[in-house]
Amino acid sequence: MASNKEFNPLDFREADISFVDYETQVLFFNVIKEEFTTLNMQEEILPVNIFAQKYGEKLMQIVEMAAGGIVPAQDYLCYIYKRGIDKILPRNLVRAHYWGSIACANGSKLSMERLRLFYEPVFDYVLQSEKVEEIVTKNELNQDNIAEFIAQNFSILFNQEMKIELLDTAKKPLYEDENFVKFSHDAEIAKKKVLPRLLELIA
Repeated sequence: MASNKEFNPLDFREADISFVDYETQVLFFNVIKEEFTTLNMQEEILPVNIFAQKYGEKLMQIVEMAAGGIVPAQDYLCYIYKRGIDKILPRNLVRAHYWGSIACANGSKLSMERLRLFYEPVFDYVLQSEKVEEIVTKNELNQDNIAEFIAQNFSILFNQEMKIELLDTAKKPLYEDENFVKFSHDAEIAKKKVLPRLLELIA
């Protein structure tokens, strides 16, 4: 298993880490995940309130990293909010989408996969457009990178439309009840507005 010493978080504090290969993004994500795996081993020996406190403190450390522009930390927050943690952190699909969209806009390959159902209609829209050949040629795309390219550029525009901002998201309470049905409704409206702009941007 990779250790923290093998990675410098500052390497991932970039406006765009799409140049970082998938395997390396996975490795750094796993460094963060491993810290929580170690913490999970204490669940049986710590009082519930102390364990919850330690988990909250660890999550806040990841939020601080994410707010500082560390993309794998943004990926991890997407992951953990999508799953939830039994008795510790309620599942929050709104927050998972916020963090995942932020990470995708910064070049994450992992959050794109995690929110694949969200991005599939976007891929279809672009790939079925009359401009697809122009888009592929202009941006030197191929089967290996076209999905990530579409997801990243869509996320940038989507975040602007939905007013999803890094620091505002980081300042939200860890535990908050958010209406995913309303978010989904608003997101679908935003998608319709963003898709034509996406074609203009990348064609």
